[in-house]
Amino acid sequence: MVGAWQQPSSIPHVILYSRTDCHLCDKAKALLNELYKEYPFTLIEKDVDCEEPTRTAYSDRIPVILVNDHDVIGYPPDEQALRRALKTATART
Repeated sequence: MVGAWQQPSSIPHVILYSRTDCHLCDKAKALLNELYKEYPFTLIEKDVDCEEPTRTAYSDRIPVILVNDHDVIGYPPDEQALRRALKTATART
């Protein structure tokens, strides 16, 4: 249908840009697993090296976590910043 729109999901979406053999990326994944218990979200993991735009933007500061398309944190994973972003995203949806 032309002009149709979708109502936003009530669950925030989180994108984790990472690469294999990255200990900080592993820490970010573990942190996300812990915070999921308090703030449910949809997680999409993306390899930072798979696309040129993401490699250019994020390669030197992975892991990068985006909550609802907003760049939240790079390295090292900051639990308080991520917690605030998830709480805000959950309140908005």
